[in-house]
Amino acid sequence: MGTICRRRIYWPCLICGLLLMSPASSQYAAVIEACSRDVVEFCAPNRPGGSHLAECTEAHFLDFTEPCKAALLKITPVREACGTDIRQQCSGIKPSAGRILLCVKEHFASMSEQCRHAIGHAAERKVRRMEQKYSGR
Repeated sequence: MGTICRRRIYWPCLICGLLLMSPASSQYAAVIEACSRDVVEFCAPNRPGGSHLAECTEAHFLDFTEPCKAALLKITPVREACGTDIRQQCSGIKPSAGRILLCVKEHFASMSEQCRHAIGHAAERKVRRMEQKYSGR
């Protein structure tokens, strides 16, 4: 099976599988809906450096579309990991109308490694669970 054919099958299956998983699936469904094009563009397995979704997400977070970045920041583990950073970097920001997202984007480089790591791994956890489920492990 050619690379293009596998890629055409892989991403729709991955997205469908992620939508069917976990009690927090609505958070991840929002990420999938908002980020699927960004992931294909920047993190597809056939792109250089695209094999590690978490590292790619962390490296390209600022390149992702606004809806994708917003969806990633709404995931509970990300909010927990980034809460201190957001309180420190965005203390005077009133939450609404995307102001927190804008602040995180402006201060992304100075966010803690833990926060950047959580953003990078937000979707990867679900991808691993889905791959394990469908590979029979």
